Amino acid sequence: MRYFFRYIVVLIISINFAYANTIELIVSSSPGGPNDIVTRKIGAELEKTNLKLLILNKPGAAHTIAYQYVYYSNKPTLILSTTEIENHKVYEILNEIFIVGNFKNLLFVSSKSNINNIDDIIFLSKRRQIKFGYGGVGSFSYAAMKTICEQNLNSNCLEVAYKGGAAGLLDVIRGEIDSYALVSYGSSQFINDDKLKVIYDIDIGKEKSWVKLFGKNISSEDKKTILNVLNNMDRKFFIDMGFKK
Repeated sequence: MRYFFRYIVVLIISINFAYANTIELIVSSSPGGPNDIVTRKIGAELEKTNLKLLILNKPGAAHTIAYQYVYYSNKPTLILSTTEIENHKVYEILNEIFIVGNFKNLLFVSSKSNINNIDDIIFLSKRRQIKFGYGGVGSFSYAAMKTICEQNLNSNCLEVAYKGGAAGLLDVIRGEIDSYALVSYGSSQFINDDKLKVIYDIDIGKEKSWVKLFGKNISSEDKKTILNVLNNMDRKFFIDMGFKK
């Protein structure tokens, strides 16, 4: 029996040691969302090295849940994030590792729709209310929706909140809503969907649209490995994600 308990103790110590050297790669969106798609692609490349990764989805509250988790965590942590992070205290304790690029917001409608450009949707808004989906208050899709509705549609919009872009775009295809604005990175799968079409891109300025990989408690050796991987990743990946280096 004592050998059994000794085995258990050794096993627990081994697991704790292995986990202590694991880097948590935090995804601030639901599975299938833009952040999830890009983070997992980067994670797959990092796992080809000697790095030990644990990918965790922490969606909710316009990324705030993920930021809070990182803020209070003492583990080695990576998180891919956008300008929104500047509004959270976690930004002050993170180290910038890699500038991935900039993005735009793309306005999607159904491919069956008669709406082919922003002028069409403005014209339609004079006849009826436009159902406009967004991904939660504080998100870039929310900012894009408010910009279009207030500046172009005379606020003749019905705002429809979604937990993620995939759910919103599904309702665009179904005809439940007229449009949905989604960030360009992670949108390649939707751009190539013949049931959807992009009619407008909303440029919010480079100073407001960056995407960066941040780290916390990352060793200098691991940082060098991460930088080497990202610098050598297929540039086509970044182009497909809508980034501009």
